[in-house]
Amino acid sequence: MMKGKSGEIPQWRSLLSEHAKSVYADGAGVKTSSSDYEDLVHLMGPMAEEALRIMEAFASGARSADGVTGTGNEVPPEFDTRIAIILNGLAPETETHRKGDAEATSVIQQELWQLLYKVRESAELSYAREMELVELDRRILFLLRSQGALVPADISGSVGVDKAQVSRSVKRLLELKMVERDQIRAPVSLTRKGTNLADRLLRLAELRNRELTFDIGDEELAAFFAVIEKLLRRAVMLYEQERSLNQNDVKSLNPFKMDPDYDPDAGSPIVIERSRILAPLMTLSAYISRSGALTFKRLTNLSNFETWVLNEIALDTPIDWNTLVSRLDRDHSQAGRTVSALVERGLVERSGKPGRRHGRFRPTEEGQRLIEIIQEASRQRGAFLTAPLSVPERDQFAGTFEKVRRNAVVQLERERTFDELEQGRS
Repeated sequence: MMKGKSGEIPQWRSLLSEHAKSVYADGAGVKTSSSDYEDLVHLMGPMAEEALRIMEAFASGARSADGVTGTGNEVPPEFDTRIAIILNGLAPETETHRKGDAEATSVIQQELWQLLYKVRESAELSYAREMELVELDRRILFLLRSQGALVPADISGSVGVDKAQVSRSVKRLLELKMVERDQIRAPVSLTRKGTNLADRLLRLAELRNRELTFDIGDEELAAFFAVIEKLLRRAVMLYEQERSLNQNDVKSLNPFKMDPDYDPDAGSPIVIERSRILAPLMTLSAYISRSGALTFKRLTNLSNFETWVLNEIALDTPIDWNTLVSRLDRDHSQAGRTVSALVERGLVERSGKPGRRHGRFRPTEEGQRLIEIIQEASRQRGAFLTAPLSVPERDQFAGTFEKVRRNAVVQLERERTFDELEQGRS
């Protein structure tokens, strides 16, 4: 992407625009560089050659109409406007091509990640208005409210974090008088204050979940849960297959925990409730991530997130820093560490001005080799996951998922607006 007056310009548009300007300024003999042509073919597929011919024909015609001859001519400002009209006509086909590339990879996992991160970010903003607690503190409150008093070791196992983190969280909650215990190793229980806060937050969580199902009818929701259940069974099978191929279980950095009320091996169906729509999606994401971590570690020696970053760089290469970070839905520091590690391993190269945020990134030859392995594995994993689904089931699931995603975006934008308004008052 490149910056324009109205925001970011997709790379395919900038490449075609610059080529048309070159033809106008210097004549029809101007050719695109081999690297630019390769980038266009990657971004536009079979229509890249036709798009170049269209732009050359238009630029040559404009040059002739304006009576321009020779080389080194100045390109008039109105030429940009005329080019934009043609590029707008090419846009739908180009976006369809890129979407097709994306769907050939592990799009289920990536879309799940992005949806759940949006929900998580908006939840952070929403819950903070009730009381400024970090996520782990809230999770412990929810756990104690649902299961009663627990010792720190049991809390650690239930929330999936180490005992040191739990100890620090319990200490904070003790200081806030949200929890209490008789002695250091005694079970931790909620105080009346902690119970009241947990109940308020749980009611808010239920409302937020219901908001995600806006514009989704009961029958459509039931069909959506039925597909999730089929996907979950396949995701568990993928995980078990990968565990049998690996001596050691590779840890996944997926922060979304499995639903404790649903055990795919127990034969118990998912409870269809609007207030619980996120629970099975989090479980699905966790299982896909676990098996993916094993698969990609075995095939490429890359972590799940390193695989994702490398794949995003390959999808729209060369990609600029801000575009990459926005697609990952992660903060700059985590993305920066991962990109730096990929550069150090010789899988990604940076070009452009000094400084990571000013650069553009593309895979090296070795990086491209691994990407082909990743994409093939992703295609196989995606095919395995969706094998039990009919075409109508896939289409309906995709449509419902898009509604949930749209509702999550609206939810996040609302919370960001409230947050900005509160900051403006302070």
